[in-house]
Amino acid sequence: METWRLLDTPPMTAAENMALDEALVELKGRGETPNTIHFLQFSPRAVLVGFHQSLAEEIRLDYCRTHGIDINRRVTGGGAIFFDESQLGWEVICDKDFFDVKMPNNRLFRHLCDPVVLALERLGIEAAFRPRNDIEVNGRKISGTGGTESDDAFLFQGTMLTDFDVDTMLRSLRIPVEKLKAKEIDSVKERVTCLKWELGYVPDLETVKAAIQAGFEAHLGIRLKPDGLTPEEEALFKEKLPQFQAEQWVDMVKTPMNRHEVVQSAYKNEDGLVRFTFVVDLQRRRVKNIFITGDFLSFPTRALYDMEARLRGARLNKEEIHGVIRWFFESRRIRIPGMGCEDFLKPVDQILQKISIARYGIPLEYCNLISVTNGT
Repeated sequence: METWRLLDTPPMTAAENMALDEALVELKGRGETPNTIHFLQFSPRAVLVGFHQSLAEEIRLDYCRTHGIDINRRVTGGGAIFFDESQLGWEVICDKDFFDVKMPNNRLFRHLCDPVVLALERLGIEAAFRPRNDIEVNGRKISGTGGTESDDAFLFQGTMLTDFDVDTMLRSLRIPVEKLKAKEIDSVKERVTCLKWELGYVPDLETVKAAIQAGFEAHLGIRLKPDGLTPEEEALFKEKLPQFQAEQWVDMVKTPMNRHEVVQSAYKNEDGLVRFTFVVDLQRRRVKNIFITGDFLSFPTRALYDMEARLRGARLNKEEIHGVIRWFFESRRIRIPGMGCEDFLKPVDQILQKISIARYGIPLEYCNLISVTNGT
């Protein structure tokens, strides 16, 4: 039976947790640290956007700053989340070879969520995996997950909602209208739950951790041994921390919302939402700049930025833009579980249609009023 490390770090700031995530997966990818299950917590409470998301689109910045809510960006994809001091994060940092995979996929997501499903059963809650990467109780999400990779390793992470401050979460995040309509829900409480709502009380945190530990040991056939950070991890963590404390990291994805040359569209299927923002030069018929954001997971993480770079300066021509996007997907330069090339082409086509309409004298700011197509 293989022994993994059980790493249980004290509550840290959002920047500290993000820096540690990158240090752990980077060193694991180089084969310099052990396979690990990691428990983490946040203090102060925080909102975290996914790697590809824009702060302005996802977070109510003034409210968070006024109320002392930390703001940061994850190294993993997915949607924005609110993480208070009561919630528990769990992570798997391990060799890809352990699961005999090269690219994370839905089968792997299920395999890594099942230990937490077992943990919930030990706590007296009947839970199930919900594709793409959630854990639910009677249709309500109790744990969301995401992941990233580095060389020969990947990091898969999730949250355990112990108690849930819905009011603060709603005030902190800009809940996308598209999601609410697509799922035909009346309130956030109809799509999320937590241990307190299911059990009638909040279990002791050590009890929750013990249940998750037992779930991973039973499902993965491993033994977890408590241990701390290695000297190499400590050193790399300290080296990376200033990067994650910097505004350049936190506000890395910017979408200019107030310029007439900006055209947006989004497409949503059952597995996620992708939003394109084009900054266009109508006179030269060129893409001046482009931003691709959303709540999806992409592998490798930075592939989306490579795609944006290829599209900058492109002609506003369907064949040329389609060709770049198809090349990235068909050559597997980018891989997005649950989404494919056609999901990216649909919002692009709507943007090109808006630009075509604008050529007949209709202002682009009016064209932007209709911005979302729906794949559900």
